[in-house]
Amino acid sequence: MARNGVSAREQARKLQQEQERKQKMQSLLLRIGVVVVAVAVVLGLTLWVVNRGDNGNYTEGPAPTAANEQGGFVLTSSSELAEGDDIGTVDAENIEDVPAAESPEDMPVGVEPREEGEPPHVVIYTDAACPGCGSFEAAYHQMLTDWVDAGAITLEYRSVQFQPTAYSARAANAFACMAEEHPEHFSPFLGSVTAESAQGADYSNEELSARAEDDYGVDISDCVEDGDYRAFVSYTTGLASANGVTATPSIYVDGEQVEDIMATGEVILAAVEDYQSETGEELADEVEEDVEDVEDEDIEEGDDAENE
Repeated sequence: MARNGVSAREQARKLQQEQERKQKMQSLLLRIGVVVVAVAVVLGLTLWVVNRGDNGNYTEGPAPTAANEQGGFVLTSSSELAEGDDIGTVDAENIEDVPAAESPEDMPVGVEPREEGEPPHVVIYTDAACPGCGSFEAAYHQMLTDWVDAGAITLEYRSVQFQPTAYSARAANAFACMAEEHPEHFSPFLGSVTAESAQGADYSNEELSARAEDDYGVDISDCVEDGDYRAFVSYTTGLASANGVTATPSIYVDGEQVEDIMATGEVILAAVEDYQSETGEELADEVEEDVEDVEDEDIEEGDDAENE
């Protein structure tokens, strides 16, 4: 009897130990499971943030207050932007209600012959990652802004993402941030950053923000990092395609497209001369001198849109 009693107690003890072992194992597995899930969540959030910062799907968001309905910014001087259309929130997936050219042969909306007594209007579709845009800005940007300051032209930039790289959208977003927060620096910021695409520039958000800080003493880092206007870039790009724009830079002067990018200065000069003959403004000589200074510049042909 005693041995049987001991055996029963021993068996009960072993059963208890086995139960405790199972409980410990279950507790360990539970803790491991929690850690694995936590790591997965962190990894997922990290990938989401990385993708959102670079290649995220930006379709709906705010537009800068200075932007017009086609996503353009109009310079009335080298440090001033015209009042925008107050378009509020844009949806890049629903642009059917926004006016666009009826056929590829038509000029984009907003590209129209000037009214009598008004200076020629120059519209430029540009992409900061496009080498052709870079060489164009390197050759012409300072002159264009000089002509704006002289009252010879008004100048409009529409920044698009035609190049298949996230940098194209990051830079366009940074330009929009500058237009919204520090419009007096919009023109030189766009011109200098875009000009460097001819040398293969590919700046991160941090580098774009640092350029704004170092060159102009302004902080646009939150807007750049958060991609505040990435949806606006998508919206402007979609409208460009809807308007039949297929390459960058695409340049329009006084309602007509410039077919030879290297002849942009001459086309503008002719428009300014017409304006001068109507108003008596003495502007053509100054413009002509600038044109002669760059007529030998090597400007690459426009880069076809690669996002379509």
